Amino acid sequence: MNADFNSGFISEYIELDEVDSTNRVALDTGKAGLLVTARSQTLGRGTKGRTWFSPYGKNLYLTITVGKPDQRFPLVAGVALHEAISLFVPRSDVSIKWPNDIVVFGQKVCGILCEAKGSMTAVGIGINVNQTSWPDDLKDSAVSLAQVSARQYELNAVLKQAVSSIQHWFTLFYNEGFAPVRQRFLQFGLLNGYKLLTDEGLACTIVDLNMEGYLLINVSGRLKTLSGGTIHIVE
Repeated sequence: MNADFNSGFISEYIELDEVDSTNRVALDTGKAGLLVTARSQTLGRGTKGRTWFSPYGKNLYLTITVGKPDQRFPLVAGVALHEAISLFVPRSDVSIKWPNDIVVFGQKVCGILCEAKGSMTAVGIGINVNQTSWPDDLKDSAVSLAQVSARQYELNAVLKQAVSSIQHWFTLFYNEGFAPVRQRFLQFGLLNGYKLLTDEGLACTIVDLNMEGYLLINVSGRLKTLSGGTIHIVE
C-alpha cells in the first residue's frame, strides 16, 4: 500500500508485509504521530483478548499513535471511521456501536482497539474491505465493504480516507474537546431500529452519551450508566 500522509499529525509511516500485531509494533517504537500498516497480522488483537481475523491482502490493519490515554479515544476513532466508511457505502446503513465498533446492517465492518504504554496510546483499527468469506464463528457477525456494495476496493483509497478522518477528528478533539464527538455519536450511534441487549442479556435502548464517553441506557424504564462492557445487537 502506498499512501501520502503529509497533512495532519502523522509524521512517520511504517509499512509492513506480515506482522504479529500493528499495535505491538507501534507501542514498541515509543513514538507518537506514527502510522503502522500491515498486509496481514498473525496475532491481530481485538477487545477482551479476542483475536482479530487478519488474512493477507484482503482488509486494512493499521495503528496510529496518539497522546496519553483517554477512555474516549475509541469513540473519537469511531466517529472518524464512521465518516470514512460512509464514503464507500451509504451513510444511512452505517452506525457507530459503542464503545469501539462500526456496523453495517448490524454486522461489524470495523473494530477499534486502544492500548496504552506510558504516555502514548496505540489506536488499532481493522476495517473489513474485500473479505467475502468468513470462518464459521464470524460469518453471522462480520461483513465487509465488498459484501455490502458488491464490488472490490483499492485498499490504499480506503486507508487514505480512514487516516484523513482520524487525523481530523483527533485534532478536533484536542482543540475543542469531546462535544463535537458526542454530537456526531448521537447522530449515528443510537442504533435505533435494532434490538439491543446488555452484557447481562437485558433488553435496552440507548438514551445518551455523557461527556466522559459513558453510555446512558434505558433498561425496563430505569436509566443506567455504562462505563464498561458493550451493547449487543440481536438479529
